[in-house]
Amino acid sequence: QEADSRLSCKVEVSYMEIYNEKVRDLLGAHSSKHNLRVREHKVLGPYVDGLSKLAVSSFVDIEKLMDDGNKARTVASTNMNETSSRSHAVFNVLMTQTFFDPATQAGNEKVSKLSLVDLAGSERAGKTGAEGDRLKEGSNINKSLTTLGLVISNLADNAGGKRKTAFIPYRDSVLTWLLKDNLGGNSKTVMVATISPAADNYEETLSTLRYADRAKRIVNNAVVNEDANSKVIRELREEVERLRSMIGGGGPGDGAGGNTGATAAEIAELQDKLQISERLMKEMSLTWEQKLANTQKIAEERSRTLENMGISVHKAGIALESGRFYLVNLNADPSLSEMLVYYLKDHTVVGRSGSNHQPDIILRGLGIQQHHCDIDLEDSDV
Repeated sequence: QEADSRLSCKVEVSYMEIYNEKVRDLLGAHSSKHNLRVREHKVLGPYVDGLSKLAVSSFVDIEKLMDDGNKARTVASTNMNETSSRSHAVFNVLMTQTFFDPATQAGNEKVSKLSLVDLAGSERAGKTGAEGDRLKEGSNINKSLTTLGLVISNLADNAGGKRKTAFIPYRDSVLTWLLKDNLGGNSKTVMVATISPAADNYEETLSTLRYADRAKRIVNNAVVNEDANSKVIRELREEVERLRSMIGGGGPGDGAGGNTGATAAEIAELQDKLQISERLMKEMSLTWEQKLANTQKIAEERSRTLENMGISVHKAGIALESGRFYLVNLNADPSLSEMLVYYLKDHTVVGRSGSNHQPDIILRGLGIQQHHCDIDLEDSDV
């Protein structure tokens, strides 16, 4: 971009985790564990409906968003790992390079997507001592990794010419469904396998090495994604017009004279498809300035939400503001004490989330009432 003023680059990022076969947004404005739907579009392929895509302007922005997302990841303690990842995580970086041609007064776009995937390790319940929720999490982790292994095996056999498998089970797991393009599409993929030097983990180490050996046999032919965004917008616009005409004509079977015999279910399905396509077209038609403004708005909302929950928005530790009253948490584990900070206002309401009036400090747990208590500051006294 510095060498040629006609070049401009735009970068967007998204961060999600796959927990118990459900997708969660790690960069959303709100911290609620809301599950998102995975859809497949004939133009875009598999995507997560409603996943936040935030515009960034530097590596520092990317690092900060990645750190914010890591704080929201689901972790727990097992016999083998004190802070074990209980989910797979996917961090996507979407880069769009635009070359403006003065002769044609048109822009030529090239789009590249980088997916950084952190896979949770396979588990054996006997070693991890998993029970209850931990056992269910481990079962779902192993299920998705097994499906990933089958997909890799079939793709490797296809590339090696041993046999041509018509069906690749991408949709048997959310993980493989979302990584469809990364595994067997227009991409270059690198797998980093982490193994243990301990003799006790010999079988897991051998299994992991076999896993990686199969993966490196997959052959993909990557090509440049040129003018992808413009093409997608045009096809989405055509699809929107087609769906509108079908709804106006009475359904998918309308002819020259129209068909008024379409069922309510068919009309509702068409309207649902129309809304999805219109939302996608609106997202892809946003200007860069609008995306930056939206990113700033979401960042401010996320900071307010984290502050209400007592979670510090600073990268390391708690940074206290001078001249303000605050509460900090205490825990039986010293390493978890003083990790949350709640600033007090002149009148602070403490309670559960979901009440008619949203409290200033949101607490969860046994014994916490909807309207738990009020804290007032009078003449510098609490």
